[in-house]
Amino acid sequence: MSMFIGPYPYTITHTYLGLMAQEERMHLTANNMANVSTPGFKKDVPIFEGYLVKQSKTYFGAGPFELTDRDLDVALHGPAFFQIETPAGIRYSRNGNFKVNSDGQIVTMDGDPVTGAGFVPEGSLRVYIEREGRVQAIDQDGEAVIIGQFELVEFDDPNMLIKEGYDMYVPKSPDFVPEPATQTTLEQGFLEKANVNPVNEMVQMIELHRIYEALQKVVHTRQEMDDQAIGQLGKIS
Repeated sequence: MSMFIGPYPYTITHTYLGLMAQEERMHLTANNMANVSTPGFKKDVPIFEGYLVKQSKTYFGAGPFELTDRDLDVALHGPAFFQIETPAGIRYSRNGNFKVNSDGQIVTMDGDPVTGAGFVPEGSLRVYIEREGRVQAIDQDGEAVIIGQFELVEFDDPNMLIKEGYDMYVPKSPDFVPEPATQTTLEQGFLEKANVNPVNEMVQMIELHRIYEALQKVVHTRQEMDDQAIGQLGKIS
């Protein structure tokens, strides 16, 4: 932050703008760190306009895979999204941590149905998910029954998605529609972890705190100088 070094090359207004920007950056970094254990979470990064953080942008880079050996944990190897049927409409997610509800339907941990995943028949011993997304239930006799096909979708530009909560996305415009996935396969028994490096985020948080403290000192010093100037004017009068 060399622009703040020296005898106030910028006005105090610029310094306050710098403080506001660092506050927003710290908020984004803290949120990224808080979701480091959220499957499929994508970190947010600040977008600057001059001295201000005008908005944040989601970084959609892939996260590392974690082996869980759960039948209903599914990682996406490629750019696709799961389609989730929420009360607010279809939403898109990279979080493949699923379960079976009381009706046998494959749903998210919040209970929202996963489109195409199907219903697991009562008494099934396990669920087998193929790399191409076909879902099979294995019965007690070892027979496989096809129960569904994950309806994965891909977006030409995922930056046209808005994050809802910590793992759901919705298009910025209803005209922005996805295409059926062609570049993605599924990995059963794995979860995609957050694409957040906790060490890097911690280092960044420490750096941001230092910058913020330095800017605060600039503000306090300038205020002291103004107070002294006012005091001198009072003596002159």
